[in-house]
This record gives sequence, C-alpha cells and structure tokens, in this order.
Amino acid sequence: MKTNESEYDRLLHDIYETIDNPCAWKDFCSHLRESVGAASVHLFGFDRQRDLFSWSDGFGLANAEPLERIRPLYRDDVRLSWLRAFPAGKWLHCGVELDCADDDDAGGTTGFALYPVADGHRCVALCKLVDHQRLTVILACSAQADDAPLAPAARALLERLTPHLSRAVRLYARRFALNADALAARKRAPAMLVSAQGEVLHSNEPAQQLLRATSLVRVRNRRLALTAPHHARLLEDIAVSEARLRSRANGAQAAAARFRALRIVGEKGEAARDASPDGASSASGQHEVLYAFYNVVVTPDDASAAELRAYAALTFYHPRSAPPVDEKVLAAAFDLSPAECRIALLLAEGLALKEIAAQVGVQHDTVRKQLQSIFQKTATRRQPELLRLLLNLPGGSAGAAPDAG
Repeated sequence: MKTNESEYDRLLHDIYETIDNPCAWKDFCSHLRESVGAASVHLFGFDRQRDLFSWSDGFGLANAEPLERIRPLYRDDVRLSWLRAFPAGKWLHCGVELDCADDDDAGGTTGFALYPVADGHRCVALCKLVDHQRLTVILACSAQADDAPLAPAARALLERLTPHLSRAVRLYARRFALNADALAARKRAPAMLVSAQGEVLHSNEPAQQLLRATSLVRVRNRRLALTAPHHARLLEDIAVSEARLRSRANGAQAAAARFRALRIVGEKGEAARDASPDGASSASGQHEVLYAFYNVVVTPDDASAAELRAYAALTFYHPRSAPPVDEKVLAAAFDLSPAECRIALLLAEGLALKEIAAQVGVQHDTVRKQLQSIFQKTATRRQPELLRLLLNLPGGSAGAAPDAG
C-alpha cells in the first residue's frame, strides 16, 4: 500500500485529468486501488428522479458488480435506509466504528456491509461524492471477503482526496447523469411499462414509432388500448398476478415472471399506411399482425402487501417497427465495404444468396466471396451467427456520447 506524497500527487493529477478526459476515471480507480490496497474500486452514478443506473466505471470489478449490486442501494435493501440521509463527502468504513454523534440511527455502527459478499468481494469503504435531488455519485472500495478493514493511512488518503473528487464529479456531472429516456431508447425493441389499470408509465422511442405505424395498439390519455379481446386479457393477467403476489400465493413470483405472448391480428387491408406521398399501403389485402411479449414485474420485495403493485413489461414486434440494420454502424464497426454492407443488409432482410446475386446483378460466386470477407471482418463463421450480430447492432445514435458542454 502506497500513501506517500508522490502517490497523493499522482492521484490528484488523475482526478483533474478526468474533467477533460473521461477515460482517466479508469486510471484513477486503478491507481487508487493500488494505493489503498483494495481488491476493486467502483465509481457509479444514479438518476434519482427515475431510479435508474446511469454511469459506471472502475477497476478490478467483479462481473456482477456494475448492475446487480447498484439497484438495491437506494431502494431494495432495508439495512441501508439510513444511507439516504448520510451526508455527502463523508466516508463509511466497514468494520470501523463510525463517528455519527449527530445521527442516532447510525451512531456507533460497526461492521457496515453495503451488500452481501459476492464473487469473493465485500464493500469496505463508501462515500457519496455528490448527492442532490437529481443525481447521486458514489465511490466504493471493495476487499477480499476475509481481508481486514482499510488501514488508517488508507482512510486518511481517501479523506484528503474527497474534496477534489467531489469537485471533479460536479464539473463532470452532465456525463454522469445520462438522460434516462435515451438509456431506454437504446433498447431497440418497442417497450412499455403498463399498470393493472392500463396506465402507460413509460414507453421508449421505438414504442412511439410503433404507435405511428399501426392501429392495433394505441395510447389515449396515457392509457393503453389493444384490440379486443387482448386488452382485457392483459389487464386481467396483471390484476390476477398482483392479487396472488399480495397474498403470497405459492408460485406467484415464478408465474408473474413467466413471459407470455399476444398475437394481435387485424382485418384484411387494415394495415397502417406507409408515410409515402401517395399514402398507399404496402400490406394492402393482407392481415396485419402485431406480437406483444410481456411478463409481470412488481415493486420491491420488502414492500407491504398493501403497497405492492404489479406492472406488465411489454415488448412489441411489428414488421414496420422492427429496426433496420444501421449501415453506418455496420461500416464503422467492421470496416465493411459498400458492397459488403449491401450483402449484409440483404441477408438481414431474409434474402438467400441466389436472391441477393439476382438483385445486385452479380454472380452467385461473387456474393459467396463477399460473404466470406464479411465473416472474417465480423469474426463470425456461419450465416446464423452473422444474422444474430446484425440484428443486435445498436442504432446509429445510441452510442453517441452526450455533449459535455
């Protein structure tokens, strides 16, 4: 463990380097881990208005750490209810008696545990660097399960660094507090969260596009409207699941989590018209089909029966709402030529190689050679593997970093 002045100067330099260089956070976490003798260091942020994880970086993190251990921090773990009121800029240390004379609930706390031991790590030190109505940013140090608490010199180093960390985080706050709607929109499928009363609590941008593409699903006054009998079936399913969960019925949680599917079929010629100048429908004379996949999710397990609420997490599939493969992302990510991009796009549309050759106007062998080049550049070996990759590419705007301003 290093705690000399040169080490402090290096960490200080790392902290202020992050203001202009977001990649420097990982360097800081790596150096801090070495300096205090921790097994891992994790820096993460929350959008508190929507209770969503919004940012994460660190060094030596366990696989489960970034997502599975964050959400309980401010909502699910009753042992941490007093942490919401714990002052920003003050460190909590596991196994060290806390000086909390001003906080009766936390006074004299020893053996503090942020979350259970998992993957051999446990939290030994934690500090809320920034904590206000919209955003909370926390720095946590973890150790091996059987390690002792941080040494006094390491705790003193953390205290010295805290005001500088808080200042850097405040200057960097716009990157920490990513827009939650943008995060939801990264899920490419249309998605909605719906209550037992049919109220739409959240819908992402693809869902908004879906509403413009079909009449088989509508939202009126924030209420979901599906065609009969699917609407009644969905709301009844949520209500029954909620009642069974409230009564702690045997198998209620497993039944709620199970995915269901609704196949909603419109009348012939009912398909929504494309946004073309003449308004002609590309699906005229055919049955329009919409698939809705959903499971039932609930409020935290520690909620009382009277407070428990159930919601349907819906994901839709509709031919005209299915996101196309983004050619720009494909070319930028894998350095495909324009001809190779075209082959990949036609494959994703379901065309066979002979059909692609006829449409492009080249020999079948030419298409096969281009496909082999695509396999090599994308590190895939077979068409099913390539198709899975193509259908899971991000949209062109999903990976764009927000303007730091």
